[in-house]
Amino acid sequence: MAYKKIFFVFIFIFFMIIGCYHSFFDEKKTIEIGEISEQVNIPKRSISFDFKKSIENYIMKHHPSNLVLKNGDVVLKCVFLNYAIIPLEDLPLKKIKVTAKISYIDNSEPEKSWEKSFVVSEVFSKEKTNLFSKEIVDKIIEKLTIQVYHKIFYDSE
Repeated sequence: MAYKKIFFVFIFIFFMIIGCYHSFFDEKKTIEIGEISEQVNIPKRSISFDFKKSIENYIMKHHPSNLVLKNGDVVLKCVFLNYAIIPLEDLPLKKIKVTAKISYIDNSEPEKSWEKSFVVSEVFSKEKTNLFSKEIVDKIIEKLTIQVYHKIFYDSE
């Protein structure tokens, strides 16, 4: 009798743990990375190309079965709209802020489609001569990738 209680408690705990890790994104849906473009020119970089590569790699790492080249259930599009360099008062730092508009087009359930502007920033030293160094742009792309990924897979809005 005690074994039955332990077994049922174990089964209950197992299903609770599995339920906690379930994401809001339908695991059977496929994602196609659509057009990624830029209306802003960041010197010496194609931020749109680098972001596309980054989001593809991130999805492949965490949900590889969801990524397809064509005819996805969901199409992800992005336009980099602008950037700003903002001096921070009383600090020897500046901030670069990049705005990107992301469109999530759900072909199987159009009511779940969304469009959102993401603003990502990075702080750097005022003495830095190259405002768009590889290190700074890579951090901005990484932050944007993580925000978009979380919006797709874990945000229920």
